[in-house]
Amino acid sequence: MSDTIDAAARPAAKLDAAAAPEASGRNLHIPAGDYVRLAQGLYFVFWGLLVTVLMGAQLLILSDMQPFAESFLGLGVLATMVGTWRLYQVRSLGKLWHGRMRLTLALAGLMGYFCLFVYLWRRAPDSVYLLANVFAFAGAGILYIITFNWSIAVLAGTLGRNDIALESRVFGTVNIGVLLLPFAGVIGYKVASAVLRRGNLLSEMRFVLSRANLVVLVVLLLPFSLTLSLAWSCKDAVLRQLSNLGRLAGYDVDGP
Repeated sequence: MSDTIDAAARPAAKLDAAAAPEASGRNLHIPAGDYVRLAQGLYFVFWGLLVTVLMGAQLLILSDMQPFAESFLGLGVLATMVGTWRLYQVRSLGKLWHGRMRLTLALAGLMGYFCLFVYLWRRAPDSVYLLANVFAFAGAGILYIITFNWSIAVLAGTLGRNDIALESRVFGTVNIGVLLLPFAGVIGYKVASAVLRRGNLLSEMRFVLSRANLVVLVVLLLPFSLTLSLAWSCKDAVLRQLSNLGRLAGYDVDGP
């Protein structure tokens, strides 16, 4: 009789041993609803940023795109804003996460605002005011990428993915030197040159766009692609944790 009881208890003991690492994880204080918001938000941000960067780069270089193709830029920005809002709704990751996501959400809102000027500038390319807002759109996008990387670092650290957290912090810092500082330096230099030499600011800005050829864009888009890969990896980690949470909940219900 005791042998039968011991044999029946062995699978439960194995299940307890397998579930122990999951139960001792740092992520179980996150509600299932927040896992869903995280997965949805990262999914929307991934595809939204991908479409925004690709279409935005083409709109700045190509002048013969159809209005239907131009509309994809707005869809990409809208998806990015929706995804960022879903991530901002997650409140169980602490004050650091919420503070960084508040800044990221504000930058997403700026991207949505300045996105309208891209369409207007395409139809009035001689307007200095509209062109300045186009560069503001690009600057808001760069700042969004940086803050999003730092937010991903907080999420990855909470999930125990220290490798993703380290890469996110590194990429966020590298983007400052690779994207933000060169962008601000070039714009500032051209504006100063136009003011000091009393030149044409519009021609100076157009010179910047004329140098945005395919090779330069490939180099600049590399940091964006690395950020997107981290977002996708973090989304997969969130889905795995949600699946583990569901299995643990099922075991608690079915157990004695």
